[in-house]
Amino acid sequence: MKKLAFSILFVTVMLLSACKTENQKKSIDVPDDKEKITVSEVINGSTYSYIKGINNNEEIWVAIRKQAIEIGKDYYYSEALAMKDFHSKELNRTFPTIYFLNSISGESSSKTNFHHAPKMEKPSTAKIEVDIKQTKGFTSIKEIYKNKSQLTNSIIKVKGKVTKFNKNILNRNWIHIQDGTEHNGNFDLTITSNQNVSIGEIFEFKGFLVVNKDFGAGYKYDVILEQAEVLNNSKNQ
Repeated sequence: MKKLAFSILFVTVMLLSACKTENQKKSIDVPDDKEKITVSEVINGSTYSYIKGINNNEEIWVAIRKQAIEIGKDYYYSEALAMKDFHSKELNRTFPTIYFLNSISGESSSKTNFHHAPKMEKPSTAKIEVDIKQTKGFTSIKEIYKNKSQLTNSIIKVKGKVTKFNKNILNRNWIHIQDGTEHNGNFDLTITSNQNVSIGEIFEFKGFLVVNKDFGAGYKYDVILEQAEVLNNSKNQ
């Protein structure tokens, strides 16, 4: 009986020791609040690198702003935004689930400088010198931020110079405009659309104004113009 009790105790100690070793190993290999993926396949599109790999014994797909990724190497990331049934137009492929990443690194240290994908946050650029002639029926950026509670969920038209354009992120295009007006330091308006625009040109848009939009993973906007239609554009102010 004593031999049996000793055997049980010995096995228990060994299991606890193994678990402790495994936990110690995990804390070294994977920083807090980071995920790890071992890359098995990479598909480079014109904008994104689509990466297949193993995460916690499961096969997953992630996407990051196009960059050099090595097959067989371990990478670390955080702030993954899961998208279900995501269709990539540039690959003509639908992913049942894919995780869009803000940053990725080949180093496990929490002090690592990560390669960042463009974040869809405002302000996207520094304030530029622009003077857009106000047109009847259009709402200025100043008016949008000043009266956002009254304008929320309404269809409005805006006009501004494009300062940033990101194509096909989360199955939509992301546009930033400025019109020379501002309210409490807010001078930049984010717009989502399925149409293309050119940086530096002046465009007119019509869309739904949404307030306090949260896409998750830190993508939160005080105001955003969604499902916008490009009305016309002019290279001249």
